[in-house]
Amino acid sequence: MMTDILLVLGGNIRKFRKEFGWTQQLLAEKAGISVPFMTQIELGRKSASLEVIQSIAAALGVPYRQLFDEPEPSAPPVRHLSSLERRLSDSILNVIREEFSNF
Repeated sequence: MMTDILLVLGGNIRKFRKEFGWTQQLLAEKAGISVPFMTQIELGRKSASLEVIQSIAAALGVPYRQLFDEPEPSAPPVRHLSSLERRLSDSILNVIREEFSNF
């Protein structure tokens, strides 16, 4: 679906831009487009010509194909929670062991 492609494209542009610590204004200037247009592209609300996509990719220093890569699915929050619980339990047990080793 076209909307999905636009969202993937916009999300990837935003991700790369933030990795560089760039503002939308800086990237827009480097790509030769207006800031409002850059905003609309990042939000997936407007499509861009291939020339504009190539100039954004060139400004970011990435192959244009990379801007269309689907994001990796994130791990379910439950896995993160169980990992956090294990680390927390380990930390608590270590504190208890240290306290009792002093007796």
